[in-house]
Amino acid sequence: MKAFLVPLLYSALLSGASLAFGETAAGTASPAAAAPAEKIPSAESLINQAFSFAINIQQTLAGVQDKESADNAVKTLQDIQKDIRHFLQLQDKLNDAEKEKEDALMEKMEKRMEMLDNRCRQEGKRLFEARYYGSAALKDILENSDEFSDLAEPDEDGAPPGALRENEEAGQ
Repeated sequence: MKAFLVPLLYSALLSGASLAFGETAAGTASPAAAAPAEKIPSAESLINQAFSFAINIQQTLAGVQDKESADNAVKTLQDIQKDIRHFLQLQDKLNDAEKEKEDALMEKMEKRMEMLDNRCRQEGKRLFEARYYGSAALKDILENSDEFSDLAEPDEDGAPPGALRENEEAGQ
């Protein structure tokens, strides 16, 4: 199966699998137990949220053109990361009928999600080759987070950062 944008998100959409993150461990139930019950969104709403995340990620990465914009993008990516984690928690609470509806919708939308995934990967590759414009924070979130790390991987042929650009400049 081809890897898609924000693989954890896409995988959760397709399988309905529960995903646990270190910061959202189940052992922290005390304050949450006292909170009022959260309304679970519909499958349609969750699918719309997933596309919204993908679009926001692509636009955020595309907006990075220098060190300042790279550093500024980190805050947006952190916010998206928190939203994805919340999304996954909500998705785990869907009843069986909504999970089936979500699976059917995701199957219909697979090509669109793949297109967004490709765009995000292109932006991730561009930023990788630009060495994240010198932003250690952007490098960290793109290379070391569960949500974004697949976006900043080098080409499968193992070309080092900048090799593509050097070949293009040499007319190859």
